[in-house]
Amino acid sequence: MHEGNTSSRYARLAALGLVLIGVVRIVATYHDFSQSYDEPAHIACGMEWLEKGTFQMEPQHPPLPRVMVALGPYLAGLRLPELKFADDNKAEGYDLFGTGNKILYARGEYRRNLTLARIGTLPFFLLTAWVTFFWARSLLGDWYAVLALFLLTTLPTILGYCSLAYVDPSLLAFLPAALFAWIRWLESPGWGRSVILGTAVAGTLLSNTPWMVYLPPCAAAILACRWWAWRSESKISLPGECRAALRRWTRPSLVALLTLCFVVWGGYRFSVRPLNQVFEHPLQSAQHLHLPSPLKAVAVKVAELNPRLPAAEFFEGLYKTVGENSKLYPSYLFGKVRRGGWWYFYFFMLAFKTPPGFQLLALVGTVRALRCFWNGRDWRLAAPAVCVLVILALSTLVRVNFSVRHILFLYPLLAILAAFACREIWALRSRWPRLVPVALGIVLVGQGVSTAWTHPNYLSYTSLFAGSRPDERLLLDADFDGGQYIFKLKQVLAEHKVDHLRLRLFTSADLTQMNLPPFEVLAPYEHATGWIAVSVYNLRLGGGAWHPESLDGYAWLNAYKPVASVDKTIRLFYIPEGGAPLSGPSESNPAGK
Repeated sequence: MHEGNTSSRYARLAALGLVLIGVVRIVATYHDFSQSYDEPAHIACGMEWLEKGTFQMEPQHPPLPRVMVALGPYLAGLRLPELKFADDNKAEGYDLFGTGNKILYARGEYRRNLTLARIGTLPFFLLTAWVTFFWARSLLGDWYAVLALFLLTTLPTILGYCSLAYVDPSLLAFLPAALFAWIRWLESPGWGRSVILGTAVAGTLLSNTPWMVYLPPCAAAILACRWWAWRSESKISLPGECRAALRRWTRPSLVALLTLCFVVWGGYRFSVRPLNQVFEHPLQSAQHLHLPSPLKAVAVKVAELNPRLPAAEFFEGLYKTVGENSKLYPSYLFGKVRRGGWWYFYFFMLAFKTPPGFQLLALVGTVRALRCFWNGRDWRLAAPAVCVLVILALSTLVRVNFSVRHILFLYPLLAILAAFACREIWALRSRWPRLVPVALGIVLVGQGVSTAWTHPNYLSYTSLFAGSRPDERLLLDADFDGGQYIFKLKQVLAEHKVDHLRLRLFTSADLTQMNLPPFEVLAPYEHATGWIAVSVYNLRLGGGAWHPESLDGYAWLNAYKPVASVDKTIRLFYIPEGGAPLSGPSESNPAGK
């Protein structure tokens, strides 16, 4: 018993060490990178909640992660500036980016303010690590739980996104937490576990409205596995089983539901507003909902009654989310732009943004877990695998194809499955005493070394499957370039003694306040000379994915050889007077054409 306690204590210390290393790696990136594209918008919305007690600027994304990233600047004394509409057009909504930038640049302390905002994401990283460790420990034991934590905390994508003031790390933490709490509740639906379940689900709802839709199907899949395994073990008829389950789960279910409602309402500061104050034309909005006829009829009836809604902003966010998947957002993959995306988009994003060894282990673990369920009815071990399959299957229906961050919450589940694969492979060492340790060592050490080698460029990390030219495969969002390399661009410009240039960068930063040399913005199709710095995003997509009329607006630069490159995301050119192309192949045009 004493040896077991000692081993468990050492395992917990090892887990703590891995988490601390991950935190140090994340914090070490703060001063290396300028803001990524969406950060100022999230900070502005969170500041509204903290200062004014409202959440009306942009309610589509819930308040929890936004409040967390605004909390540091708020405690430092920063406040919400005067709100303005985007382009002075009320129909376009508030100028979230301009408002957030004013907060970031306040008092001339840009780096400090941005760091204070990014610190707000660290609790979500810690919660993710905690859930991964204890979920894996419940299935595999102490040291394989440590291994799962190692695999998770050395993923560049996890470290990269947890270093940003984004909403995605919140869902990364709470969706797996809700699934783990659901499993524990199914095992023993006591009062304490009911409160934890309600809180975890509420955290999911308060994290990210569009992508929380994965939670109910995953919970249903776990319940189905639990029911099938229990039926096979107990040999009890379905009616009897249902009655027993209802009697045992009714009161705990009510506790979980009440906890859920209370926490979500508290997340919106217990706001209560009439329906017509949430929507300008509630009846017309209800009539235009893309819902089955019976549900639409209910929505129309509710709109006619104009009830007072608790957490009204939550329902407003849900309404705005309903139609998102029907919008034809532009996506980029394999060098092509397509509105509405591709059904296989997220499969390739996982391949491009995940170390190959981790992918292989996760695949083996998924297959083995499902086989254990089929042969031994181990529904707890099958739960992560089933959830992974459900999420990937549903992702084929999602037409908003931006980034792997939209399915970031897969990684804790995959880390558990990868650790399970390691256990299964290690069990084969008696058959292959040399091959097994060497193979596992190569995969695990390789991931650790590759992550250390990648530091601090976790966001732009791409696997071998993305090839040597990742901009030909993925460009949109922070998966490759979210505009976070302005500081490094400044260094490159100083090294080349650039005193004036033309710029076209994919960024939400106010470039006039980034201490760059004097510059003018380079317009699409404007053939300029001298120093020119252009994001690879713009080289590929011209004026941007939203402007198909100018997709080749900067393609003329491909005839020139770049003088320098900023982590493959920004190209610096020098175009001589007369504009004659430089000889030889260029980095943007390897064929020299």
